[in-house]
Amino acid sequence: MLGHIAGRPSPSWDKIQAIVVLLMSYVALRKVPAAGPRPFQKLHNLLKKYTPWQILIGALTTLYAAHHADLLLGLTPAEPEKKMFSRRYTPGYTRGLWILSALDAGFFTSQNIRPKILRDTMSAVFSVFYLFFPKRAVEKNNMMMKVITPTHMRHSWEKMLHPVIRLMTWVNAPRLGIRREIVVKLTKAGGYHSDSEVVVTIMFKGSEEEYARSETIILDIPGGGFVAMRPACHADYLMAWAGQTNVPIISIDYKKAPEFPFPYGLNECFDIYKMIVATKGACIGLKGGVQPRIALAGDSAGGTFAASVMNMIIEHRPVLPKPVGLLMVYPCMHVGLDFWISNSDLDVIEDEIERGHIPEDILKARPGRGDGMTLNSKAAFMDDQVLGSSFLRALMVMYIGGDTTLDLKSNYLVSPIYTPDHILAQYPRTYIITGEKDPLVDDSIIFMAKMRRAKRAAGADLESDTLRIVSGVSHAFMQMTGIVPEMKELVRVVGEELLDMVKIPNVIQSKEAWGDASVQSLKEEGKDESDLVQVNVRPATLSNPRQTSAAVLRWEQEYTRDAVTIYEHRRVAYLDQLGIDTHDDDSGHI
Repeated sequence: MLGHIAGRPSPSWDKIQAIVVLLMSYVALRKVPAAGPRPFQKLHNLLKKYTPWQILIGALTTLYAAHHADLLLGLTPAEPEKKMFSRRYTPGYTRGLWILSALDAGFFTSQNIRPKILRDTMSAVFSVFYLFFPKRAVEKNNMMMKVITPTHMRHSWEKMLHPVIRLMTWVNAPRLGIRREIVVKLTKAGGYHSDSEVVVTIMFKGSEEEYARSETIILDIPGGGFVAMRPACHADYLMAWAGQTNVPIISIDYKKAPEFPFPYGLNECFDIYKMIVATKGACIGLKGGVQPRIALAGDSAGGTFAASVMNMIIEHRPVLPKPVGLLMVYPCMHVGLDFWISNSDLDVIEDEIERGHIPEDILKARPGRGDGMTLNSKAAFMDDQVLGSSFLRALMVMYIGGDTTLDLKSNYLVSPIYTPDHILAQYPRTYIITGEKDPLVDDSIIFMAKMRRAKRAAGADLESDTLRIVSGVSHAFMQMTGIVPEMKELVRVVGEELLDMVKIPNVIQSKEAWGDASVQSLKEEGKDESDLVQVNVRPATLSNPRQTSAAVLRWEQEYTRDAVTIYEHRRVAYLDQLGIDTHDDDSGHI
């Protein structure tokens, strides 16, 4: 209150207020008679017949009732959290979000404590406190997200490195034969972007000899908002994939923004791929006898990098072998905060509707169709607890840095959603999985629709390209593997997809003419299409056909939406905000 009276609310004023209250309490205890002022003496006599225990419980109960008086008297809006669309999560995801929010708040609270052992101890203590007071955790996190710094974010998001959490991860993870870090040295003289050392983490279920003979690998680019989170922060699901697939997982610890803004980290990821191809895996400990089949994977910011690395691979000359598959988990395909979906993007989606790949009710719910005023998911879920709009803005500013030469409306290495058709048509088998309530979900929908359009025009294989939208979840569900049992099944489904990608050798594609749309895309960019290796695979020829198990297909049918009754759910949310009653859909939840 004192800070608001002074017109300068801040933690410093809050501290002054706390000291003033404590001093006043001290004076009241020392200077006022033990029975209290005259009005309290009768109360003192009345309370003599109660035990200290009864007085304590009565006082706490009175305080609790006063704190929740608005709820008890019906002065709050009816079921506000159920009405708000960004809170319509599944029970499993809600529990996971409750735990992660408590951990975030606990780690934020302890970040200035020294030494480290005391900070780790108090992080656990504060996290337990916030588990019992979840609304306080949300308030703490919302306050921190508005003033987030790289230090804040790393301390909170890298909580998986806490000794207790690491122990829990190890206990729940499969036993691996190999889990180690190695350093890969890059040099400009060797044809790479910079002279640097990149740490990569290797996880493999088998022996050293089996690893050296491996002919397939999963190259993972871990997310973390471009700013935080080493591979060890993703160990729970990476180790699960390593145990499930029996395929080496190679995870890249690229340099992070803002110390290393775009394109430094991206270039490191591309250079690691390039070196693995150039050495046939010898740089990471394989025998190097054959070219390994590589599935490229990434989550969140790592998904952004995965798509951007794919673009760099396709454009590189001399030609590089492409990955046999590309997997992206809730990727950010548009690094920007535009809140409207353009009519041109809607046209691409509508074209997919007409072809039957997206349910025809996809756009029924979109207000403003035809006037360029259709809200996208970043606007619809701008108050998301994981990726709120102010937090997204901070991450994007840190990632881009101070480069004033970047054209953020066309650079498809920054924002893969702008990738031109002639590149999209050359993408390998692609699988995208994201959350229905994720602020980034529209990025995935639009990107997949554009890629399918480009492949169709070029006569390329698009039958194995898959978009899955998980019902009732938002961002970071992969980070809940160790705390929400339902998410373990989701991780297993994604692991099945990776295994299916790498187990089938890629068919050599023919060098033929492009389809009309791709040729037009090249002409618009002023490029000579004859200078590029142009690929045309007939729809009947699948370079890497999707052959998933019946269990996976059942899971997808039960727990995902094919892109997109989700718009109908957003319509319900808009109408809820206007006070218009709508049906309440709880179906399809994990």
